[in-house]
Amino acid sequence: RVALASGLLLLACSSLMFGLSDTVSGWFFWRAVQGAATAPIYSSVAVMFANTFHGPGEFAWVNGIQEAMANIGFAVGPTMGGILFQWGGFFAPFAVSAVGHLLFVAFSLFAPTGAPPVDDQLESLLDDEEVVVAGLRDILTKEILLIIPAGIIIPGFFGSLDPVYAGHLLDSLGDISESTIGSLMGLPAVPSVGLALAVPFLMEKYSGHKVMTFGILLVSLTSILLGLSDPSAVEIVGWGLTLEPGSRGQWVLQVTLGLFVGSASVFGWTPVMPDMMEKAAKQVADRRGISMQAATAIVSPAVSSLFNAGAAIGEAVGPIGGGMLMARIGFAGTYVLLGLVFLIYGLALVMVPWSRSTEPHLPYRLPAATRLRTAVSVQDLNDPSPAVRRTPRAFSV
Repeated sequence: RVALASGLLLLACSSLMFGLSDTVSGWFFWRAVQGAATAPIYSSVAVMFANTFHGPGEFAWVNGIQEAMANIGFAVGPTMGGILFQWGGFFAPFAVSAVGHLLFVAFSLFAPTGAPPVDDQLESLLDDEEVVVAGLRDILTKEILLIIPAGIIIPGFFGSLDPVYAGHLLDSLGDISESTIGSLMGLPAVPSVGLALAVPFLMEKYSGHKVMTFGILLVSLTSILLGLSDPSAVEIVGWGLTLEPGSRGQWVLQVTLGLFVGSASVFGWTPVMPDMMEKAAKQVADRRGISMQAATAIVSPAVSSLFNAGAAIGEAVGPIGGGMLMARIGFAGTYVLLGLVFLIYGLALVMVPWSRSTEPHLPYRLPAATRLRTAVSVQDLNDPSPAVRRTPRAFSV
């Protein structure tokens, strides 16, 4: 709670100072402070979720809800930013943002919360002052190393759009207002709200890495089509979706592609954190002979830090790389090239053999009409440790 409140307070102050700055050096400095402020926010939220929702599949569900809420913010934020800019100038959006962050500081410190239920192993670990949480060497497996790039390239893809997407919309749709640009830039988040809630269902039915692979391939296709939709595509790439700038067809195309950008990204991004958390917890549970609940508590700080570090790299490299590529090969060339990179990565995920432990797990919520009478817990049914597998248990449904 303290780490979360501290990050929110620093983010409020840095957002306010960014709005008050009027020099490029000031904007660079306060943006860097904003980035530093988000680190404890993201990491503490992920750790609290992992330690509270630790049953099989629970973290995937709460992560999906969190992503849906975030996408509501991504959809509303640019639109509100454009409206506030037109109403009160440059300072207004950042002042309102700072007030909102300060309100959440109070909420994060004083909102009541119930203590999560813990098993005996986790309780003994929490009581042991000498227990050491898992480090990176404890959690880095082949599967996690394959997943990490998805946590980098998806935010990198969105970050690359920041400096160039508004210009692309102006070139494609003509002279449009700031609020319209803000609405169109927030459009990709609209379908993501509902789809983020659908991802846990898909992870239960298939597996996290399969849903993620589908999303990466869909991002590849969307990126290529986005590049080909730019008026400069014929000149730069040699072929394009030639539509008259500002025409009804161009409007339909850009709105459709905006919706596809969000839809594709949510499939590639939402499974990353819960899939990393589950794989790392299973590995530590097997090695130390402990329950998945205890293992999740041990690995959650390292997994959260690794995931957020990857996202931060993508968010930093994306805008810089997008701007540099835009200057050299234009919007069309940039997104056709990025689409091909995503395609190569997606095909690599398809061809790599995944271990059996990454197959779909038992859903943590049983149908209402089902009654499970068993001497072993649902958690033990999902526990891959040899001790559990060797123990004969009888159960009936």
